[in-house]
Parts: sequence; structure tokens; C-alpha cells
Amino acid sequence: MSKTFTIFFSQKRGDIRKQRKAIEEILQAGPSTVSKIAEATEFKKNLVLWNLMGMLRWGTVEIANEHGDELTYALKEV
Repeated sequence: MSKTFTIFFSQKRGDIRKQRKAIEEILQAGPSTVSKIAEATEFKKNLVLWNLMGMLRWGTVEIANEHGDELTYALKEV
């Protein structure tokens, strides 16, 4: 397994919940890109992307659009 994946899989659930909560707070203001979320939360881009992929999987976020070379993510409406 790659070193990156090992780091992500070894995180504690509480840390992941805090990361995802911070990302959700950013997305409550409106759709955003990985770069903008990383800048606002001060998380590395790969960590933001990892969390967004999990949030996509569980139906918390959706891909809203494209902004340049990046996808724009938004909270999924319930």
C-alpha cells in the first residue's frame, strides 16, 4: 500500500470527523474547489480530496460543476 494511503487509513475517527466538519462548514457557504477548501481549512490538498471522496461515497457532498481544471463540490441537498 502506498505511504499516502497508509497515513490516511491510520487516522483516528475523531480526527476524520473534525476534518469533515471543517470541510462541511466551508461548503455551507456555497460550492468550492479543493484548492479553496484547503486554503480556508489549512489542510493539505490531498487530505481535503481524500475526505471529499469519502463524503461523496456517503452522499454528503456532490460534484456541482467544474471551475477551470478543478471540480467544484457542494453539500448534497437532502
